[in-house]
Amino acid sequence: MIRRKDGSAPEREIPPRIIPPQAPLEDTVAILEAEPTGWASWNVLIKSDGAPITELSISAWKSRGSFQLDGQDFTIEPTGFWLQNAILQRGGAVIAKAEKPGLMRRRFVITSAGHRMEMESRSWTGREYALLMGHQEVGRITREGMLGRRTSLQFPDEVPEVIQVFLTYIVLCQAKREAAAAAAGS
Repeated sequence: MIRRKDGSAPEREIPPRIIPPQAPLEDTVAILEAEPTGWASWNVLIKSDGAPITELSISAWKSRGSFQLDGQDFTIEPTGFWLQNAILQRGGAVIAKAEKPGLMRRRFVITSAGHRMEMESRSWTGREYALLMGHQEVGRITREGMLGRRTSLQFPDEVPEVIQVFLTYIVLCQAKREAAAAAAGS
């Protein structure tokens, strides 16, 4: 350890986190809802103002995802050792990627068209996630109820609907992994 001339240890300055847990979302316009299509299914119907936009299908095996938006088919392919990362594709073209940098934290880094966003859990139960651009919270994903899969989504207009559906997939697959781990442990 490095010491000062007088023998005392130097003080380490740790920068504070700038992100407040409940930042205002004034610019949020898109408020979507995702509700499960069945009691034993991870598939969800995504709605805006009560009108369906798309159905996000998540397979039981390997958690592959697919949906159709504006007449175009999209697929989501999980990647990585424990399938914690994901790639959103249209045809063969990569639209967005999500990477989970650590095993223990509920945090994801999303890149799309040169833009970088982060999504991290705001609660110890993983029921609320914040979407961050830089250090600014710009959106939220909240799973309702203690055991429910119904989800409320709040995003700014700058986040395209296809990325909003992708973010929903990431949160639901993380919940699916955690539910499987809890069931395996009991």
